[in-house]
Amino acid sequence: MLTAIILAGGESSRLRPLGDKSLQRFMGQSLLMRHMQIVQEAGVREMVIVTSPRNDAAVRADCAAVAGDPAVRFVVQPEPLGMGDAAARALAAIAPDAPVYLTQAHDLLDPAFHRAMLAQAQAQPDTLLLAAKHAEAYFPGGYLIPAGTPPSTDQQPFAVRGIVEKPGAANVPSHWMTLVAHIIPRAGDLAAALAEAEAGDPGDRYERALAALMTSRPTLALPHRAPSAALKYPWHMLDIMEVLLHGLSAPQIHPSVQVAEGASIRGNAIVAEGVRLFPGAAILGPAYVGPGTILGNNALVRESMTGAHCIIGYSTEVARSWLGDDVWFHTNYVGDSVIDANVSFGSGTVTGNLRLDEGIIKVRVKGERLATGRNKLGQIIGSGTRVGINASLMPGVVIGRNAFVGPGIILNDDVPDGRRVTVRQELVWGENTIQRRPEDRDAFRSKLG
Repeated sequence: MLTAIILAGGESSRLRPLGDKSLQRFMGQSLLMRHMQIVQEAGVREMVIVTSPRNDAAVRADCAAVAGDPAVRFVVQPEPLGMGDAAARALAAIAPDAPVYLTQAHDLLDPAFHRAMLAQAQAQPDTLLLAAKHAEAYFPGGYLIPAGTPPSTDQQPFAVRGIVEKPGAANVPSHWMTLVAHIIPRAGDLAAALAEAEAGDPGDRYERALAALMTSRPTLALPHRAPSAALKYPWHMLDIMEVLLHGLSAPQIHPSVQVAEGASIRGNAIVAEGVRLFPGAAILGPAYVGPGTILGNNALVRESMTGAHCIIGYSTEVARSWLGDDVWFHTNYVGDSVIDANVSFGSGTVTGNLRLDEGIIKVRVKGERLATGRNKLGQIIGSGTRVGINASLMPGVVIGRNAFVGPGIILNDDVPDGRRVTVRQELVWGENTIQRRPEDRDAFRSKLG
């Protein structure tokens, strides 16, 4: 019987100030929970989930809520030594002759593709199967070496003879990247290859082991043609949100939702239990509005996801943004931003999401400024942060957890966790020499007609 290995450990350090990648929630469930359900519905009953000491308890609690009672075992990876080490530890808990399906919880693939992979494995049980994606632009990942002429985007499964990790844009062997969805006919073969590859760089240990397996076993790549997304950097939260939202085919409005006169819900929107829309409020799909959330008068949510119990207050617009639970706004504009739980904005605060030159926005990750590939991107804000009234937050700014951003500030720099930043205003005093005659006011009023 095939066993799924689900990688859900690691440090998630590139995602900071957000939390664990596999536990990020979309439409009321974590990526891990969603992934487990999809794999289970595709026919997998046994799973080995790799965790870290930091997230093990949270992952176990999350898995307990998965319906269907799959057979789940947990393996803790003590140190973040890469995908190869994680896979080796999982394989030690699986019979050597068992086939395995190695996946990652934070990779969003089409459910139909998982079913297609498993069907292909049944048809060709001795073949190594790899998910593949046609890459239009270079991405630092594993690139496949086709056996023969590189296929076009509309071809069927194709033979592969090798893989190279992060070759650089000028050295890609093809435009096909591998996605982390691999079926290995024998767990023991991969375990042995990983043991042989242990002496090298831990960062590409898994890819070297995979390349070694390809020399002794026929390998096929299955193209993944549907939209997909992987969570590595904070702005990828918006990629995942977009894929899920545009996958909605019909509105789903809970019977308890209260829509006041003059409020409206249009398009493919999921509006959860207990949501209230005050007069003038609107939800424009595709969108997801979490349970207990309130949209105040003239508030607008469009192409966005909110968590539970958010307050989208009076005259606030939330556009193309992801919000955690208990986020509170009042007369704000929030565009193309990722805002974690328990964050509040004072009245008049706005998120800048577009450079004046309309160029690609960069975000600092672990001390390095990275191009996001987006010319629209607001802020990444960690949980527990407060922002005062009339603050202007510039594109690509990262604000850490439990931070404090004072009123009236123009924020161009990142704010670390737990720090406070305010602006000092100098008041200039003098006698009032500006006088208005009553008849001037009357003249202005007459023009209002």
